[in-house]
Amino acid sequence: MRRPVESALYPFLDVIGEAYVGKGDTVIGDGAWIGMRAMIMPGVTLGEGAVIASGAIVTKDVAPYTIVAGNPARPVRQRFPATDVETLIALGIYQWERSKFDALRRFICADDIAALKAASEEYDSRQA
Repeated sequence: MRRPVESALYPFLDVIGEAYVGKGDTVIGDGAWIGMRAMIMPGVTLGEGAVIASGAIVTKDVAPYTIVAGNPARPVRQRFPATDVETLIALGIYQWERSKFDALRRFICADDIAALKAASEEYDSRQA
């Protein structure tokens, strides 16, 4: 004898609102790179400068400037040392005015974070 069904496994249209449990907003930080065919699940936050490998399935938050890959996505490595990541976040590059961004473009494209920080401070002191 079969037991009666207590709940359905299929979300029928008339009760889909009750069946749906939201996971929150998906947030993609400034400067994040997302590879082709990557899947970012609902409610996940990608930190500033994060890199998601092609085909990765991201089920958990990704820290700023972290490279993740796989299914499920796991950290591969950091793009920069922790102190440089702190500096980059503190600089707030993505909130800069266009004029500052353009003036410091060559520092932004280089790999010397200390020089970028010094150039930013010098630019700010000239503008004050």
